[in-house]
Amino acid sequence: MRLEILDYNSMSIRRHIHIKSDPACQPWVGLLPVLEHLLPVKLDVNVGMPDVGSGVMVMEGPVDVEGASNYSHAQTLTVPRSPASTPAKLVEINVVFSNDFVVPFPYQGRSLRTKVAVKPETLSLRGNERILATSDGHPVWVVLEEAGVKHFRSGFALPEIESCAGIKDVLNEERFMEMLPMLHWIRELCTKTAYEDPPLRACFIFDDPNLHWTSYGFVDFQKIAERAARFNYHVTFATIPLDAWFAHEATAQVFRNNPRHLSLTVHGNDHTKQELARNYTPEARVFLLRQAIHRIERLEARTGVPVCRVMVPPHGACSEAMLAELPGCGFEAACISHGSLRAHNEGKSWARHVGYFPSELVQDCPVLPRWGFSANSKNAVLLAAFLRQPMVFRGHHQDLKAGVELLDELAEFINGLGTVSWSNLTSLCRMNYQWKMDGATCRIRPLGSRIILQTPKQTAQFVIESPFQHDRKSWKITGVSGSVLEANPEEPVLLPETFKGKISMVVNSEPLPELAEIQPNRPVIWPFFRRLLAEGRDRFLPVS
Repeated sequence: MRLEILDYNSMSIRRHIHIKSDPACQPWVGLLPVLEHLLPVKLDVNVGMPDVGSGVMVMEGPVDVEGASNYSHAQTLTVPRSPASTPAKLVEINVVFSNDFVVPFPYQGRSLRTKVAVKPETLSLRGNERILATSDGHPVWVVLEEAGVKHFRSGFALPEIESCAGIKDVLNEERFMEMLPMLHWIRELCTKTAYEDPPLRACFIFDDPNLHWTSYGFVDFQKIAERAARFNYHVTFATIPLDAWFAHEATAQVFRNNPRHLSLTVHGNDHTKQELARNYTPEARVFLLRQAIHRIERLEARTGVPVCRVMVPPHGACSEAMLAELPGCGFEAACISHGSLRAHNEGKSWARHVGYFPSELVQDCPVLPRWGFSANSKNAVLLAAFLRQPMVFRGHHQDLKAGVELLDELAEFINGLGTVSWSNLTSLCRMNYQWKMDGATCRIRPLGSRIILQTPKQTAQFVIESPFQHDRKSWKITGVSGSVLEANPEEPVLLPETFKGKISMVVNSEPLPELAEIQPNRPVIWPFFRRLLAEGRDRFLPVS
C-alpha cells in the first residue's frame, strides 16, 4: 500500500513547546499526539525549563493567577485547568472578536455563536493587555506585548478527545473556539518557518443534475448562470456518468456560454448505493473508474462541455482503496466532506487528523473538503478561511426550493473576506500548494499531482517538496512559452528566464489503463432504470 496520509511536517523545523500543567488534571493529553502530527511542534509536559524563543503553555490553575510571569523571555499562552470530566452536552455561547490586528484572519471584528464544553472564564485585564475577544461582554481572550514577546491568556479550557476521536471533533463549524487561541498562538511561534498557504478559493456544488434539459428540479441552469455572474460566484454540478447517454443541445450551450460561472464534475459512475465504498476486487475498482471516465469523454466529445476530473462520491461514501485508484485512473482529486471521509474509513489511523490541512492526501489522492448548506454555513466559511481550505458548499436541487438567493447571500459573505478565486474544481485543485522563500530559493510543497503557480520575482531556483513520500516521481515543469524541464523531489533546479511567471507542474505518471483491458461482470440494466426513476422523481416533484 502507498502512503496513507501526507505528513506536512516531515521536513519542517519543529518548535519546542513546554506545557506547565497540574499532573492531577490532564484530560486534554489525548490532543498532544494529534497536534504533533498536524503542526511543526514538539510538546513537552512538565519537562525542564524552556529555551529562549520557545513557547510555554501554562495551565496550572485559574487564568488570573500569575502563572506565566516566570517566562518573560518566551511566548506564552495561559489557559484554565481543564475540568476533571467533560460535560455530556455542549453549551452555546456568543463570542465577539475585536478589530485588533493580532486577532487571526478572518475573525477580526466579527460576532458569532459557537459551542464549548465549558463556559469560558472571565479575565481581568492587567497592565497593557488588549482584549481580543469577549463573551457576554466579558473578556475571554487577551494579549500583552512586551519587548517584542507576546503573552496570550485564554478563558477557554482545552477540550478532551477520546482515543478514537480526532481534530475534527473539536475543530468544526459548530465547535472551534476552545482550539482557536492555541492554534493561533502556535502559528505565531512558527511564523519564521511557516509556508504560505493556498489563496482563498470557493465553489458551490449541486449533486445529480445532468444535461438532459435546461432545468433539473429546482435548478435552472440559465438563471443560476445569470445570478452567478451578477454576484460573482461559480456553481459546479456533479453529474452522473451513467446519464451521459443524452445531452440537450440548448442546455449544453448554456454551459459553453458560461464557463466562468458554470461547470460539471464527476459524481460516481452508476450512482448506486455505497458505489465507491464497497469491497471490490482491484480490477473491479479500476473498471468502474475507467468506465466513468470513458462515459464522460463521450459526453465532452458530443457537447463540447469540459468535465472536471474530480470525483464527488455519491453520498460522500468512498473507501481508502477506491481513493488509491483515482489518480491512476485519470482523476486529479476527490471532493468529500470531512465527516463522510472519516465515517467511511473508520479505524484508519489517518482519520484522526482529517480536517486541519488545506486538503487531505489519502493514498496519494488529494481530497478537497466540502460542507452542506446549513445554519452554520458562515461559521464553516470562517473556519475554512482560517485553515485556508477551499470553501466548497454542496447541496441538492431541493436546497433551491426557496430560490437562488441562498447562493447570492452566501457568496456575498464569502466575497466579503477579500479576493476570492471562484472556479471549477479543476482550478481549485491546481491552486492547491504551499510555498516559502529561502533566500532566492522557492520551496514548493504541492498538495496534489498537478498545480499551477506564479513564481515570486526573486526566485532564482526552486525545490519541490514532493507529497509522495514513497513514490519519489519526477515532475514535469512547463513555462508560459511551452518550454519544459524535469525536476526531481528535493533537488534544487535553476529557474531559466523562460520559466519566470506562471508555470505548471505535473507528476510524471504511468499511462492510463484502457477500458477494454478489464472485463469484470457488472450489472448494466438495473442501475440504468434505477437512475431513470430517481431523475423522474427529481424533475416532477417540484411541479406536483
